[in-house]
Amino acid sequence: MTNQKKDRRFFAPVVTMAIVSTVLLMSVWAIAATLLNSRQLPTEQTLKGSTGSEKLNTLRFETYGGQPENRLIGYFLCKDGIRVKSDGPQLEPIGKLSLNEVFADHVRVAKAKFYSQSSKLMIREIIRDNSVIGYTVSAPMMEITLWDETTDPLTISLELRYKDLQAKGERYYGGPR
Repeated sequence: MTNQKKDRRFFAPVVTMAIVSTVLLMSVWAIAATLLNSRQLPTEQTLKGSTGSEKLNTLRFETYGGQPENRLIGYFLCKDGIRVKSDGPQLEPIGKLSLNEVFADHVRVAKAKFYSQSSKLMIREIIRDNSVIGYTVSAPMMEITLWDETTDPLTISLELRYKDLQAKGERYYGGPR
């Protein structure tokens, strides 16, 4: 009889810890960030169409380290009511710009900082709940991902993450890892 009492005293805390651990793990999964889908757009057609002249909130960011001429500049343009954060070193709000103005800004900034402009910029639309909520603009050697961290249904919260694909190793700037 005393053996059974000891087993129950041991068994109850173990079961309780297992249940608490499972609940905590499930709650972390429930609030984890979700990668948003994106789709590359034809650059020339997009710039000539109505999308190219639509003014949106614009963030500029760039890679760092290495040779200055190899650094990359990226942009995220989004609609009003969207909050964007990043752990990256440089996330600069530059006002409301159109995609056409972003291309001009890229030329100006790259020239001022003596960055290379050897590759064409590409435009990707960012999709959330089957709707376009913004656009990224970057050289093909920069990977930009956006993660949905929305907890309040009234405000969309995103985390921006970008990577220099020409850098050695896994150098991501900003965003969930």
